[in-house]
Amino acid sequence: MDLGISNQVVVITGAGRGIGAEAARAFAREGAKVVAWDRDLDKAQETLGQILEAGGKGIALAGSVGVRRDVEAAVSRVLAEYGAIHVLVNNAAFGDDAPLVEMTDEQWDSVLNVCLTAPFYCARAVAPTMIAQRYGRIINVASRAHLGEVNKANYCAAKAGVLGLSRALANELGVHQITVNTINPGIVRTERVLAQPGYEGLNERAQQRQLIKRAALPSDIVNGMLYYASVASSFITGDVMYITGGRLT
Repeated sequence: MDLGISNQVVVITGAGRGIGAEAARAFAREGAKVVAWDRDLDKAQETLGQILEAGGKGIALAGSVGVRRDVEAAVSRVLAEYGAIHVLVNNAAFGDDAPLVEMTDEQWDSVLNVCLTAPFYCARAVAPTMIAQRYGRIINVASRAHLGEVNKANYCAAKAGVLGLSRALANELGVHQITVNTINPGIVRTERVLAQPGYEGLNERAQQRQLIKRAALPSDIVNGMLYYASVASSFITGDVMYITGGRLT
């Protein structure tokens, strides 16, 4: 199936590893011009190198998605290179867990900054271009954690905020032929997740609540991104896709 994204400019945050790196490679295989954006330039360039080696097209960018000036500079760089931005994938995120009574202001602020404020910064920065070209796809990655988890008040609040942000933007931008949709993954076998203490226990508990009894792979999440970016989803906006193997609690 032709997804209709060949030669489109696709900006992916957190593209240096995990789901973001898998997304960058997948979009490149579909013929997109991929902007692999990560705070770690070496990791972004590593992803770009894999894309170029496979015959794909793209550039690597470094900068913090949670810093407005970095976001504006990155978008300016993309527009200078390609003159357009068709798809934005707000994927960058991280967690810094602690019980409520032990969570510091810095832990709260830093997670909210990257997981919620950054998608706002990035969407705001690309919106003028998408409005002018009367076309755009914004894909936000939230999490089933928006339903609430122990010791994750900052992360859960941020991801719940992403759902509200996405629906607000869908309402505002639909008139300009820009769709805004959200993906809610469950636990995914990324390097970061696999390195967590007690991963096996986390995975076992997750699968007890899943209908499909296996761990999610990054490619499972990326398939949802590709769908939301494709011509097949042109009449879908404000939507939320749970990619959790059937786990909703």
